[in-house]
Amino acid sequence: MPPILERICAASLQPTPVDESAAFAVGLAAVVAALLVLPRAVWAYSGLVVTVVHELGHGLAGLLTGRRVVGIRISGDHAGLTTSTGTRASAPFSTFFGYPAPAIYGAALVAAALWGRAGTALALSLLVLVVSLVFMRGALTWLTVLIVLALGIGALGWLPGAWLSSVVGGVGAYFLVGSLRGFGNVLRAHARGRTGDSDAALMARATGVPAAVWLLLMALVIAACIAAAGWAFASIV
Repeated sequence: MPPILERICAASLQPTPVDESAAFAVGLAAVVAALLVLPRAVWAYSGLVVTVVHELGHGLAGLLTGRRVVGIRISGDHAGLTTSTGTRASAPFSTFFGYPAPAIYGAALVAAALWGRAGTALALSLLVLVVSLVFMRGALTWLTVLIVLALGIGALGWLPGAWLSSVVGGVGAYFLVGSLRGFGNVLRAHARGRTGDSDAALMARATGVPAAVWLLLMALVIAACIAAAGWAFASIV
């Protein structure tokens, strides 16, 4: 087995060290993560990764209800489209989990980093991304996913354990903050009456339940994820 694959396998299976210094490092990485989300010029590029996870949330939720994913495509303005086929009843469940997906994933990464399983979490993430390439459509979508794969493989293969925990925790924080920014955008659009084909508007048309109810449920899931990540952080500080 090539040395790089040996390092990746070892990092995937071995616990990563976690102590108070690791908690500080994850906290510092969270600050860096915020810098990737808050400035508009940076978000124009970094937000594409959040969009990919948003669309994967649609796809994975659809698979859980028996839908068949046909393709996933993102565009430069952070719009995305997941095409799937299945029963009409399964569509709202798949549609709901777009905006919460980055928060759910972010909380899982933070918990994994703080509980000594950063390598395992990153390896599973890379495996899902590799499989998802089958469904990716468009040059920008492929480029975004391939860049993330390259960075993830590099981190898993070369970073020492403590650094890996910090990076994975920071990436988790990035997705948590990114989920807030993305969800804030759709809230502003609804507040201005420009609902268009937002996820909440699509679910409202499909179910008859007002879009405001779906937005509230999404907000509750995102808030629960942030609270869970905060609890994981407090548990080791």
